[in-house]
Amino acid sequence: MLNVIYALFFRELKTRFGANRYLGYIWVIGEPLSIVLVITTIVTIIREYHHQVMPDGISIFMFLISGIVPYFMFRSIVTQLMNGISANLGLFAYKPVKPIHVFIARTMLEFCIYFVIFFCVLFIAGWFLRFDVLPQHFLDVMFCVFLLMLSGFVLGLCFAILSHFFEILKTLLMYFSIVFYWSSGVIFPTWLMPKPLLDIFYYNPLLHIMELLKYNFFDSYPLQDDYSYTYPIFCIMLLLLVGLFFYHHNRQALTAARKQ
Repeated sequence: MLNVIYALFFRELKTRFGANRYLGYIWVIGEPLSIVLVITTIVTIIREYHHQVMPDGISIFMFLISGIVPYFMFRSIVTQLMNGISANLGLFAYKPVKPIHVFIARTMLEFCIYFVIFFCVLFIAGWFLRFDVLPQHFLDVMFCVFLLMLSGFVLGLCFAILSHFFEILKTLLMYFSIVFYWSSGVIFPTWLMPKPLLDIFYYNPLLHIMELLKYNFFDSYPLQDDYSYTYPIFCIMLLLLVGLFFYHHNRQALTAARKQ
């Protein structure tokens, strides 16, 4: 199993960015950075009019980087897993290769890609821009990133199986992604959100993970509610059981449905 995942990992690495690899490299780095730069510029202009947006000791640039890059990793894992079966149907003719191996390999690849991006951006921000880029609690930050990776895996697993039989779900995922993006505290500080709206967003497990990530990254980050690891871990385990159940009962159909 490990040999299969290892081989799939490097196969996916070669095909991840398409025919024009250099354009793919620019896009995967440029997309999150462009959002960060635009919002940083807007907030800087707002600050000129004496409206304090961020607490003392937290730069808007670092706030956005610590939220957008991990979230893009989560989003990319879900998307890559959902397209993993159709992109590798030819390989399933070989008995050792199973869809679950593709899911694991793609998850590991996206984690590695965005981890490198995160590290490079932090290095540039610290070396050239003189930002304080070292997390206050490194292990806790990495645990939050790990939970985001698992969240992407279990959600991608469920969507991959369901969308294989119901194509319309691939379109619906775009709308789910938008909902998660705006309700997870990725680009908007929770202390600027209306309390009734924040109470609704509280049921989004990604909000718990993102808030705890930023709380452990910054020394003076103000938590607005009682966020915990328990709730997102429970949601991850529940979705994992559901996903593995559907995978087990449809594993034959997943590799044969479109060969006819």
